[in-house]
Amino acid sequence: MARYKDYDGIARPVERVGETKSKAVNNLLEALRDRAQASRDGEILPDTKVVAVAEIYFAELDRSDKATRTKQDYRGAWKRYLQGPLANLRVREVRVSIVNRVLTSVRDKNGSSAAKQARAVLTAICALMVRHDALDDNPVREIESLGKKKNKSGKKPRLITGKNAGSALQLFRDSEDAARWDLVDVQEALSGLGCRIGELLALDWETSVDFDDGTIWIHGTVIRVTGVGLIVQDYTKSPAGMRRIRPPAWVMDILKRRYADATSPWCFPSSTGTLRDPDNTRKYIRRVVEGTPFQGLHPHDWRHYVIWRLDAAGLSAREIADYVGHDDPSTTQDVYMERGVVGEEAGAALTARPVVSA
Repeated sequence: MARYKDYDGIARPVERVGETKSKAVNNLLEALRDRAQASRDGEILPDTKVVAVAEIYFAELDRSDKATRTKQDYRGAWKRYLQGPLANLRVREVRVSIVNRVLTSVRDKNGSSAAKQARAVLTAICALMVRHDALDDNPVREIESLGKKKNKSGKKPRLITGKNAGSALQLFRDSEDAARWDLVDVQEALSGLGCRIGELLALDWETSVDFDDGTIWIHGTVIRVTGVGLIVQDYTKSPAGMRRIRPPAWVMDILKRRYADATSPWCFPSSTGTLRDPDNTRKYIRRVVEGTPFQGLHPHDWRHYVIWRLDAAGLSAREIADYVGHDDPSTTQDVYMERGVVGEEAGAALTARPVVSA
């Protein structure tokens, strides 16, 4: 391991391994040489190693205004899925067939979500190669779809539907584990808010909930920062995610009940009253539903359910997007800054709570 001062003046650790100490040292020296070549005036050549290009990309990413979680996730995707098979290739060797083989392997071993994230990272790295004329075209753009296999209708079946949503919630109400892990209210709230799990866990009593007005201000998300721990990122996934909504009255009733017993500033805290970890919450949800018809339930399934409910109620795409915080490329710049209370009709459409079907 060594620290190398990149072209931007920041010293970063560089690490290589080998079967013996001398091989590890040689691998490290080779990596430093390639890095120096790629760093000189930001030059990327056909013979530059992919790992050196990746480091330049991540240096640019660090200076960008992208979310902290995105920066961490992209670095993690590179280390977990791409570094092994691609790091020692030369830029000129990055062909469509190799990219396709690597990404389909990630999909088959780790799932389509991991493959899509790896694809996003590799697309950006290869775009950097193209901008430096080291590649003529971005090979990632030519590969096949990385999605999961779909049913004959072309759509992935929804785990939560209008017919079984009540049964899913009842499963949590009847579960001692769900009660012990405080998952019942989490599931109930998600079924009425349709927000992301990180957004729900970032809600606090002081700034997020207005009982007098009957509204909720969603303006952050819980993330884990390496070396720091859990924090509330003071912005959401997209500008449109910064929203004040008027949810159905029964969601506000849940919050009122929790507020009456609250000893933490957070609406849905951990067992010790601190910020709650979204990853741990997902893990406990998986444990509750394991071996049931709802095995595989993810908090995002409630988001899809809420969108379906609102669509079935006849709301427009704009009204639905406002309520759940979906980004719209044509209006994002103006919408989140100028909206007042959004989701007026959405809250009314969700008035009836999910019930167990006969």
